[in-house]
Amino acid sequence: MSRSGKIPTGRDVSTPRPATARAGRTVTAVFTLLALMFTLGYLGGGVPARAGLMLLSGILAAVAIVAGMRWQRVTDQRPWILVIIALLLLTIGNAGWFVAALLREDGIPPAVLVVPPQLGGYVFLLAASLLIVIRHAPRDAGGTIDAAVWGIALAAPVWEFLFRPHLLRLGMGIAGQFLVLTQLLVLLGICGALLRVARASAASRVCLNYLFVSLGLTILGTGLVNIGPATGAAGSLPALCFAIGYLSLGAAGLHPSVKHLSEPATRLGGPEPKMRLGLLGGALLLIPLCGGLAQLLGQPADGLMLTVAPLLSIPLVLVRISRLKHALLYQATHDELTGLVNRRQLFTAMQKAIAAHTGGAPGDLALIYCDLNGFKPINDEYGHEAGDAILRVTAVRISEAVRPGDVVARIGGDEFLIFCTDADEATVRTISDRVTRSIAVPVPWGGQALQVTAAAGTVTWTERRLVAPDELLARADERMYADKRSRSAQRGQHLRAERLDERHQVLAHVVQVDAVEAESGIAS
Repeated sequence: MSRSGKIPTGRDVSTPRPATARAGRTVTAVFTLLALMFTLGYLGGGVPARAGLMLLSGILAAVAIVAGMRWQRVTDQRPWILVIIALLLLTIGNAGWFVAALLREDGIPPAVLVVPPQLGGYVFLLAASLLIVIRHAPRDAGGTIDAAVWGIALAAPVWEFLFRPHLLRLGMGIAGQFLVLTQLLVLLGICGALLRVARASAASRVCLNYLFVSLGLTILGTGLVNIGPATGAAGSLPALCFAIGYLSLGAAGLHPSVKHLSEPATRLGGPEPKMRLGLLGGALLLIPLCGGLAQLLGQPADGLMLTVAPLLSIPLVLVRISRLKHALLYQATHDELTGLVNRRQLFTAMQKAIAAHTGGAPGDLALIYCDLNGFKPINDEYGHEAGDAILRVTAVRISEAVRPGDVVARIGGDEFLIFCTDADEATVRTISDRVTRSIAVPVPWGGQALQVTAAAGTVTWTERRLVAPDELLARADERMYADKRSRSAQRGQHLRAERLDERHQVLAHVVQVDAVEAESGIAS
């Protein structure tokens, strides 16, 4: 088991540097110029020219995203790789339209050359959007999935009462209806997810705006081509919307703010286990309600929507439930304020390590008990926000000072534990000294430099026999208290009597809980 993840103290906000601001303005200028050129080309060109521009827009968008990943040095490129794959699939479909415009009199390609690539492209776009927003709001990933499910659900009445009646009057086949329905469901699902994350930091706002422009134009184009006038002079409008939508997607991947959107600052703590079952259930009920409404009126039910919409929404719901389970397990094993493991999880790790040590695992075991000095006066004078800041920074500093594999826990108040395997006396002293020196560095807060120190008690277990974790904790606590008393005596001070009471209260409430039992309880 590894120690807790580190909790960054920085904020996910930044002031654009001059070079970054210039790069952003350049992307905006190029996008505006290309959008104007494409508009003129669509309005003045024929069908082959329009199909060629459509093909070119998708290629330009993919190239722009590749360049943006390189120039902006985006580390986590997985969502944008999915976007590039989606653009390549859509480009294959656009190539079919371009070839048909050149070689066929009706200008319509075979459905098999257009429908599968476009369907795959939109599914990849949905997956990419979910990756982006889940990384952007790790504590609200569940809410983001809920928003995507609601976007898919709201597409049901739009399809049932606007798109489907018109397409049936036009005599569109099942393959064409399937493509339009999938586009609508995916696009509104993406829109719902991005709207959830739109309240994020201002640093990624420009990239998000480009994504919204791309989504809006794609939805508008889908509506125009299926339920609006798509012949004569108006025939170029849907394709123009799609083309500029592609360009806007490329601008999103090229703009400097893409790095902030793709790699947001990690937020404190684990995911919040909030699941509004009523709202999520309402979204799931909306789909069969709209799909079966026709049958209630004596007409055939919309089997297409009753099949496709659940195929997209149910996997998201399953992911949502899985994340809820992991969130509950995380809260059962971690401290909410610092993100460190809690006493229960620490004792589980200690039990396993003690059993392995008794069985002959190399090295010895060690437990370091750290208690902060001067924390209560800071908490009383500056308030709990300052105290919480001290505890968060302390958790980060302890995590950075220990070795990989050491377990860092907060067991309550201002008390921290470090459990080490494969250790010896010299290693434990080194870790303890490094931790206490790191904690003593002043913490900037509200224009003040707040400082606490730490008393540490260590115990090294060398015997090859089973020992209760709370026995090691009691020994480390006694040595920590002796260290605290020694330091206070050197300063001519006396420990407060209530400190003894607090110490015994901590030990009295030590419990041992198996993580497997906790997980099985959650699952049930």
